[in-house]
Amino acid sequence: MDSAGTLLAQAERPAFEWAYVDETGDSGMSGGSSTYTLACVLVPAEGWTDRLDVLTQMRRLIGKKYGVRLRDEIKANYLLRSRGDLKRYGLGDGQRRDIYQTHMRNLILVSSGVFAVVIDKQKMAKQRDPSEIAWRYLMQRLRERSNQSGVPVALVHDEGEDKKIKAWHRAFRRVSWDARGERVQAPYFVEDPISRRSDDSYFIQLADLCAYAAYRRVVPPGGKAGGVCNEMMWGELGARALAEVSTSRPDGIVLWPR
Repeated sequence: MDSAGTLLAQAERPAFEWAYVDETGDSGMSGGSSTYTLACVLVPAEGWTDRLDVLTQMRRLIGKKYGVRLRDEIKANYLLRSRGDLKRYGLGDGQRRDIYQTHMRNLILVSSGVFAVVIDKQKMAKQRDPSEIAWRYLMQRLRERSNQSGVPVALVHDEGEDKKIKAWHRAFRRVSWDARGERVQAPYFVEDPISRRSDDSYFIQLADLCAYAAYRRVVPPGGKAGGVCNEMMWGELGARALAEVSTSRPDGIVLWPR
C-alpha cells in the first residue's frame, strides 16, 4: 500500500483523533456578522507527521506556483480579500480560489472527518451567547462519535477564548445530556483543550477555511463575493463531511436554529 493509501486506511479506523477547531464570524448579537460558525477537522494521531508532510508538500507546490512562503498564514479572510500575509503577492480571484480548493482537496487525505456548526444569530429568539451554543453542539457531536467508536479525542482550537472553552469542555466532560434528555458523560474526551496560534498550525488554518466554506454553504454569496469561495466549496470535502452530525442536513453541517 502506498503512503496515500496508508493514510486513508488509518483515517477509516483511527485509534486516537485530534479535533482541530476554528471559527468564522463574531459572537456579538448587535451588528457584526449574521452568523457564527465553528468547524472541526478530525485528524488521526496515527501517521500525524505524514499528514503534516502532506500539507507541507502542498504548501511547497503552492509556493512554486504563486510565491507564497511556507510560513505565510493562509486563512479565509486573507484569501477572500488578498489581505494579511497574502497581500504582497497580488493574487487574482482565480488564483486565490485555486489555493482554497487545493487545501480542501488535500484535507481529504489528512483528515478522518469534518463537520461544522452554523448559528444563525438573526433567528435566535433570545439574547444568548452564539459561541457557547456552537461549542455545545460541537462537543455533543464529538461525544457521540467518540462514545460510539471508543476512540479518544483531544481538542485543539485557535487561541482567543481559552478560559471559556476550557470551562465548557471540563463541564461537558462530566455532565451533559443526550437526545433523550438523559444525563451522560464524555469519557473519551482527554485532557483540557489545547490553544494554538493559527499562524503556527496548518491544521488550524484548514479548520478556518472549513468554517468559512460551511458558512457559505448555508449563506451563498451574491454577485462577485463568491469569486474565491461560494456555496460549492464545502462540497470539495466529499465523503469527509460527516453526514451523521445532523438529522436535517446530509452535508455535515449543523444549522441552528433550523
